Amino acid sequence: GLFFLSLYLLLNISLAMLLASTLAGVRVTYTLMFPLPAAGAFKGLWSIDMLTLFVWGVVLLLIVIVALYPASLAKILFFGKTKEQLVMERFVGTLSPSGMASMLPFIFVVPPIGAPILAAATLIGAALIGVIPLPSISWFLEAVNFNYLFWPWAHNLMEAMGIMAIGTVYWIVPRYTADVSREPRLYSEKLGIFAIIFYTTAAAFAFPHHLFTMSSTQPIGLSYVGQVASWLTGFGAAFSVFNILATGWRYGLRIRPASLAVLLGFALYITDGFLAMQLGTIGWNYRLHGTYYVTAHLMTILIAVTLIWIGAMYHHYHLLRGGNENEKLAYLHVILTAIAGFGLMYTMATMGVAGIPRRAYPFPIEAGSALSLLIIFGTLLAAAQAVFIVNLIRGGKAASGG
Repeated sequence: GLFFLSLYLLLNISLAMLLASTLAGVRVTYTLMFPLPAAGAFKGLWSIDMLTLFVWGVVLLLIVIVALYPASLAKILFFGKTKEQLVMERFVGTLSPSGMASMLPFIFVVPPIGAPILAAATLIGAALIGVIPLPSISWFLEAVNFNYLFWPWAHNLMEAMGIMAIGTVYWIVPRYTADVSREPRLYSEKLGIFAIIFYTTAAAFAFPHHLFTMSSTQPIGLSYVGQVASWLTGFGAAFSVFNILATGWRYGLRIRPASLAVLLGFALYITDGFLAMQLGTIGWNYRLHGTYYVTAHLMTILIAVTLIWIGAMYHHYHLLRGGNENEKLAYLHVILTAIAGFGLMYTMATMGVAGIPRRAYPFPIEAGSALSLLIIFGTLLAAAQAVFIVNLIRGGKAASGG
């Protein structure tokens, strides 16, 4: 439909704008910490025009993430079956209730929490093209104010991604149980839905843990809200662990590339949760905030979620490529990715405990041995994806009869 087409077009236009501005020299950190992009333009590292292109690319991307994508999910979930959903169900079956529940954070949390940062980005973009005077938005240009607009959205966006990954686990695992005579369901769909709602509610209030070290601006009460909410997300994850283990215990599990990827990705996700719990604790955060421990947490959750979605991709491989994957290559891809993910996590976490700072250049001399391990596991991760590409190419040739 026109709605989904506009979402797709706007997403690609925004990404093209961000790519063009990046190729022209605009540089930012992984998390968009304003006013760093503007500082580069003021120092002549890149032009104001490219900064303007970058900001408007961000604005369009925020419109997709904060408005269009949540609206599309709400349309599928609450307003009758769309053409897209009917086509999807024809090939993959009806989504489980707990799997559908994993869309709730994107529908009910991301839009209201993301609206302020979308408004701020739009005002900054309008000032850059001269529609409004720059001094009129001085409040938004204060770094502290911007951070309190940015982090509630950025944190909950990552949480929504993780919760949707858990929903993917809820949907995939029951389809690989040994008892094929039963309808694919979790040990408890109700517990799955409860875990999603519990996790989502706790995560919505956990964002102050990103601002613990802003001791001059963050009220201590808000810091403790962030700490307690961070701990509570661990309970939500624990409910999911129990449900997945109970499903396997009661019905048995068949190991295939898809189920192995989902289970290893989920295991990596849960293991990373222990890092997150420590970083969500005020005292530990002060000790670990500026170290590789934070990098370990961020990179691990991205690899874990990716591995879960790799499992979903292998589950639907025959639909995507018109044939079956090479199982040996698929197993190799999944296992190497998991080994690299765990290896990178533990290496960077150890570096953080040793006090090695992140974003440090040149690399500290005392981190030489750890750097060797990072290179080894990073190379392993790259090799795993090379195996994946080979599998895709072979699958495509087999499907076309080549």
